[in-house]
This record gives sequence, C-alpha cells and structure tokens, in this order.
Amino acid sequence: MCLTTLFLMASSIACFADDLVSAEIDTTIWNLISRTVIDNDIIGMAGAYHSDAVLVTQKATFPIATTLDRWGKDMEEMAIAGSTAEVSFRFTQRMDNAETAFESGMFRYVLTDIEGTEQVSIFAFEALLVKKDEQWKILMERQLREVDEAAWSGQ
Repeated sequence: MCLTTLFLMASSIACFADDLVSAEIDTTIWNLISRTVIDNDIIGMAGAYHSDAVLVTQKATFPIATTLDRWGKDMEEMAIAGSTAEVSFRFTQRMDNAETAFESGMFRYVLTDIEGTEQVSIFAFEALLVKKDEQWKILMERQLREVDEAAWSGQ
C-alpha cells in the first residue's frame, strides 16, 4: 500500500513538472510565435528558433534562416496589401523535460485580406525543442499534411 502511494505521488509530481515545462514552452515559444504573426514581427519570431534550426516540409528541408527570410518577405507583402494573419496551436502529444521537448499537434493559420475574407490553413506539425542558456528554442519544425476543421476541433 505504501509503495503504491509513493508511486502515485511520484507520478503526480512528474505530471505536474511536465505541465510546468509545457506552460513555459507555451509562453516562450508558441505564444511568442502567435504574437509575432499578428504583429508581422519576423525578428521577434526568429527568437523562437535555434540558429541551426531546420524546417522540414513534405517535400524538402530548409535552414531556418532561409525560411525566416521568406516568411519576412511574405509579412511585408501582406502588410502592403492590408492583410492580417494569426496562428494558433493545439497539441496532441507533448513529451518534455527540463532540457528537451518533442511536441506534435496542429497549427491553424488564418490570413484575412483587406475585404475581410479569410483563408484558413491547418497543418499537422511536429517540433523538437532544446533549452540552452535557460531559453527554449525550436531546433526542428516539421510541417506535415494539411488537415481539416474537423481534425482541428477534435471531431
């Protein structure tokens, strides 16, 4: 009985610690990315990525520096056209500890043009993160297949 109680307490403490790490990652990475998309702030967004990070798509891999340059140009074009964007995240799996994390889920990107017409894209994705010098950074972002609203809403 005592051993079972100790095991359950240890499991609860481990889950609580994992929740704290996930909350820290949410604040320093996912909330940051959401804010920088809204603000068209590519320099701020770059702060979420390790300098050696890699973007993996369905067809190729790219250094994050190249990707951020392309995304920054897209942001400039959107601002000129009067469009806005926002992104939100949902997670299906989060494995993390004090130094590393692997997260998978979906992101929902909404582009709204000057007339108010929305274009919604939802993609399954995975991310590998590391904590260096007390800061979380994305080391690898893998954008998988596009999914529908039903997948996003969990139906």
